[in-house]
Amino acid sequence: MASPVSYRQLRRELEGVRFRREVEAMVDRACQGLEGGELLRNTFASLSRNLAAEGALSFAGLVPPERFDPARRAYDSAIDTRGSRGSLHSYLNVVDAGSLIDNPEFRESFAHPLLVALVAHALGGPVKIIDLRAKDTQPVDVVARDNTLHLDNSPFMDEFKVIVTWTMGTGQGPSGQGLTYLPRTNRLLRQCFVNDEGAVWSDEDSCIFPSQARVDEALAAQARFFDDGLPRVVHLQDIAAPCHTIFAASRLIHHRYRTSAGGPRSAIMASFHRTDEGTGFLGAGHVPGPALDRFLLASGDGRPFLELLADETPRIIAALKAAASRPDFVVDPDRHLLRDDRLRAWYERQSAGVSLDRLRRATLATAVGDDTPLVQRLVLRMQYDLQGALNMPLYADLREEVRKRARIVIREMTPERIRDVVTKQNLDQILRAAEAPHRPVSELAAELHCALVALERLLSTAVAARPAGPIWGATDGSVAASSLRRFIVDLCWVATDIADSASLATGFVFGALGSALAEDLFDLGDPGREVTARLFGVYARLAAPSLGERCPAHSDREKLDTYLETVNEERQTAKLASEVWFQAASAAVTGRNDDFVRALVRHVLPSGEPAPESGDLGPLLADPGALNAYYWQRVGIAKPVAVHFGAADLDTLDGYFSLTAGRSLPAAVARLRAETTPRSPADLLLRSIERLALLRGQSHADACREVMSRLSTHWPDLLRRCPTPDGTPLTAERVLSAFHDSILAGEEGWRSHGSSPGTAAPREGSLGVSLTTAEARELAQVYMLARLCFSSEEVRIAQLLASSPRIRYAILATHLYLVSQVSPSASELVDGWGTTRIALPFTEAFVNRSGYSSSVVDLAPNPKLITVICNNLLPAVAGELLRRDADVDELDAEIVGAGVQAAVRRGVFGVTIGLFHRSGLRDMVALSGLSRRICPAVGPFGAFCRRWLPYFFEHYPVLGARSCSPSHKIAVGSSYC
Repeated sequence: MASPVSYRQLRRELEGVRFRREVEAMVDRACQGLEGGELLRNTFASLSRNLAAEGALSFAGLVPPERFDPARRAYDSAIDTRGSRGSLHSYLNVVDAGSLIDNPEFRESFAHPLLVALVAHALGGPVKIIDLRAKDTQPVDVVARDNTLHLDNSPFMDEFKVIVTWTMGTGQGPSGQGLTYLPRTNRLLRQCFVNDEGAVWSDEDSCIFPSQARVDEALAAQARFFDDGLPRVVHLQDIAAPCHTIFAASRLIHHRYRTSAGGPRSAIMASFHRTDEGTGFLGAGHVPGPALDRFLLASGDGRPFLELLADETPRIIAALKAAASRPDFVVDPDRHLLRDDRLRAWYERQSAGVSLDRLRRATLATAVGDDTPLVQRLVLRMQYDLQGALNMPLYADLREEVRKRARIVIREMTPERIRDVVTKQNLDQILRAAEAPHRPVSELAAELHCALVALERLLSTAVAARPAGPIWGATDGSVAASSLRRFIVDLCWVATDIADSASLATGFVFGALGSALAEDLFDLGDPGREVTARLFGVYARLAAPSLGERCPAHSDREKLDTYLETVNEERQTAKLASEVWFQAASAAVTGRNDDFVRALVRHVLPSGEPAPESGDLGPLLADPGALNAYYWQRVGIAKPVAVHFGAADLDTLDGYFSLTAGRSLPAAVARLRAETTPRSPADLLLRSIERLALLRGQSHADACREVMSRLSTHWPDLLRRCPTPDGTPLTAERVLSAFHDSILAGEEGWRSHGSSPGTAAPREGSLGVSLTTAEARELAQVYMLARLCFSSEEVRIAQLLASSPRIRYAILATHLYLVSQVSPSASELVDGWGTTRIALPFTEAFVNRSGYSSSVVDLAPNPKLITVICNNLLPAVAGELLRRDADVDELDAEIVGAGVQAAVRRGVFGVTIGLFHRSGLRDMVALSGLSRRICPAVGPFGAFCRRWLPYFFEHYPVLGARSCSPSHKIAVGSSYC
């Protein structure tokens, strides 16, 4: 470390050890003579050890529902009437809502004595609450600076937070927008900077992890603390009761995982510091109730802390008893680890960097389209820029603590407050601003610095002449003045190192609003008004172009909105089915989405009439080596986007031309037999498939398709055959057991025109049968057999074909020709719809190099399509060779075309899936039915491949290259499905 002596937490380790022993002794005394006292002592010790080791500790339902519900209703009322209603969240400084903090049930949620004891034990001294805020967040796909991976506050001291989260408007735990953290990163310390004069500082850029390189750095540092060397990510979501989490906010790498999935979230966040940090107190007025609450929220010097905490030991003991006896009271973080596809989706989202600009553009475009007044559009733009990047300094002496109140007041201004400031400015200047000539960022940053220096000089001699206005809430005028002065000083520091336009806009909007607040607090006269107008004028010139961006109305816009709601970018990225998300769309919505995508594909996919050789690809088509190099170069420029949308991140092109023997039907069946849980729904489905295959002499793939078709057709009648006592959930195991019995009995199904006598119909509005999330995922593995329809021999021959230079040439040429022909129509599509997100349905084949928040269209091939073709088309081509008893070196264009057609006919692009939905029970889902799904692009895409794969195979430019691989005779009688 550059300056260990600057870290207060390192200087006070012995003092902390002594204090922790006092807290432990207090708990020991409280447990003496109690039944199970030893267990309670051990429970407290275990909780404190886990918090120290992992960096976070969560409780579910710490406050009983009968006490939490009144607190929640008071919270809802306060934030609905006084919340900031910002671009990303609605914020409320709780101290400004006096009646809320007077509510003892509300205080109990974040200041329960057990939470306080554990925080004090972790920090090693008496504690106080220095910040208390409420936040409502809606589901939205965005990575902004406030919710990227980060660390809070200063590296030179430790801060702990208690965050209470629940699903907005309910008494249930969080179902979306949950706290996410990297366990054990609390064992690390941030590095600091030391200049030649010995001054020590850090900055806010050092606290965030906004890029793939920084995310990788955090994960690599964390992985050292696990024996297997693998990182872990905990995402606190889908918890039955409100979740109360203590975490080391200044040491534990964390963020709020904002996605469009899950429900809206409400939260209370209390920041705890040691009382000897000198960072002030929350400053609440008289607080009724326990003296400990008054100490935490009002004022104190630390001396009575343990005495006050000891008064609350009965409540601590009651909570320890719950922790020792209720299995779900202490949240097990291992049950909330992101795994597999969910972990990959999280990593890709965080690695892609901040996406706030995309959301801002979309919101402003909608406002323009709705003819929203100019002032209101400017207010919207300012709300987004206030959430942008400011790399503020962090000092070893913690003097930045003074500025925090001013920064929060400015950042969380309500739209009405911002509008009041805007309307005091010259609106004609705003209207003319877009016509101002462009100036470089460096020149404008220098102007920002110059204006802020002038404001700083004015404030250095000014006296606060007016009381703090309503915008400051309960903050005293002198505190507001000191905070605003410090903020402007530090904003000057920021302005010396601004390198991008987004940070520049954020700097100017903070400067302009800060200067306006200074005018209200201080008598700055004409010089102050001139600085405000100057800052506001430059900001208006920066913002003005975006205020007129219009998103053209499209007659089918509603169809795109529906598609994006149910197949948003995160699900499009990870290609997750409903058995992973447990949010299946209705059959009607799915049908409309499929029709929408088919129409887009037909519009975009070219007829391919021009000869490929006459276009830009002509010279490349004559040289396979040049074609390979060009393809890889095009992949390289857009590879991060392609990887984001499901491509493997490989270093060479060869790796994409691969398929494993495990994709054959016999291998898949053997794998399922070995791995499927006995008597589970998946096991019953597998046994039904195997029984039907035996009875009909079918392949397992064909039998799977028939079984799933029967289940889909006769699902309602099957449920009627499985009545349950009132109130007892019908399980998937019971339904599939009955279905399996019918297969054994040789029944063909059930008629759907009515119930059998004496059996009850399914309850109206029922979501279907219940099963665990693990059972649902296992069931999905079984019904995917329908797509794995190729024999071992077909897969083996397909592996030979995938290594053929001629086959590879045909695949690459077809892919490049597709992209070259699609690009003009895709650009027209984007222009017509006003958003590049209209191209999201095509990411399996090609991606936009600039991503989907940019208006620039530059399409590049997604190499994932190579893998799709190798896995699904080449085995079908191999099947055609087998059917004709032909050698591999007899492969010709006609057989290639027949293989493409056979792949479609054999059903590799279709499957019947389960319609899964989340239930109200932990780790349980509901299966409401089954639905036949066929890739909506398979028709036009299959036709394109049937035409051009054979064409390019036939036109392979190497003389005498009739043979595509070493001679291989196919044995007569080889089976294929």
